[in-house]
Amino acid sequence: MRSAALLLAVGIVLTSCGAASSVDTEAINNATLRVRADGCGPRTGFGTGTSIGDGVVVTAAHVVAGATRVEVIDGRGDASSAEVVWFDPALDVAALRPISPPSESVPLSSARANEGDSGVVATWSADDSIEFQEIAVVQRVSILTTDIYLDDDVQRPGLRITATIEPGDSGAMVHLPDGGVGIVWSRSTERADQAWTVDVPEELARRESRSELVEPVDTGRCP
Repeated sequence: MRSAALLLAVGIVLTSCGAASSVDTEAINNATLRVRADGCGPRTGFGTGTSIGDGVVVTAAHVVAGATRVEVIDGRGDASSAEVVWFDPALDVAALRPISPPSESVPLSSARANEGDSGVVATWSADDSIEFQEIAVVQRVSILTTDIYLDDDVQRPGLRITATIEPGDSGAMVHLPDGGVGIVWSRSTERADQAWTVDVPEELARRESRSELVEPVDTGRCP
C-alpha cells in the first residue's frame, strides 16, 4: 500500500475509548513512525513503522522493496535516515535501523493472539495525527498468498482483524494490552472493514537476535 503524500503526526485521535484504554497509547504514539522510501522510479513509497526496541523499527517489506534511500519520520516531523537490516519478501516484513532511533519503543506480546481478542492499531488520519482504531481479532489464519513480487505462493501466519486500512498504513502494528502481535500487510479485498496481519517473525521478536541486526541488507527489486 502506497501513499502519495507525506503525513506528519501532530496529535492523537481515539476512535473510541474501549480497547484504547487498555493499551499505552502514549508509548505507541511515540513509537509509531512514518516510513518513506525512494528508489522505485518517480514515485515515493510511504508506510508505517513501529519501534520495537534495540534501535529496530518494523514495517512491511513492500514499503521499502527496491529502495535506495529510506527514512523514518516521527510525530514531531523529525526525519532520520535508516538502513534496512532485515528483509523478507515472503512474509512481507522488514526491519529498519534508523541513525537516530526513537526515544520510546513498544513491547511485543509473548502470548498468542486468539479470536475475540481486542486492541488497537495505530494509523495516520487525514488531519495528520495518529489515529487509534479499535480492532478485534476475527480469526487466526495461515493464509495462502504470494510473495510481494507475485512470483511464489507462500503461507503467511497471522490474523484477520477488524480495521479500516488505507494507503500508507502498511506496516502498522496491532497492539493488544500485553504488547504488539502483528504487522498489517493488506486490507481485505472482500470487506472494507477487515485487514490481514502477519505475525512478528521470531528473529525480530527475540531481543538477542534483533540486537545483532546492524548490517544493511539487499532490499530486492521494486514490486
